[in-house]
Amino acid sequence: MMEHNDELYLKQKVGNRNPFRVPEGYFEQLTEQVMNNLPEVEVAKQESIAPVSQSRARKVQMRPWLYAAACSILALAMGVSYYFMQSQSTSADAVHMAAVTPVPSASTSDVQDNSYYDDAADYAMLDNAEIYAYLSENY
Repeated sequence: MMEHNDELYLKQKVGNRNPFRVPEGYFEQLTEQVMNNLPEVEVAKQESIAPVSQSRARKVQMRPWLYAAACSILALAMGVSYYFMQSQSTSADAVHMAAVTPVPSASTSDVQDNSYYDDAADYAMLDNAEIYAYLSENY
């Protein structure tokens, strides 16, 4: 309610006229005043500018190709490292599964049991003592 009263008060005092005014001829003299206030700088002549050497020009032209090559090498390195990390995690999971897998039931044949444990031991690089230790802890 107070805002509404304040607005009415201001409208009664000022009305609809614009209280801000620009002095007469201000914009006609503005550019001249700004130019007068700028410090004077000597403009370099075309002859004093050294020509760009050919090697510098070639470097400037090759810059996008160098950036593209660097990005390609970086992407290739990241892809190779990702591939090796995936293969290492897969082998680590297989070793873990070989060590944690329960002993097959007595209904399966002994030939299958021995071949499974031999393959798992070869893959996990476990000797007989470690296999017995894992089996005795789990069962």
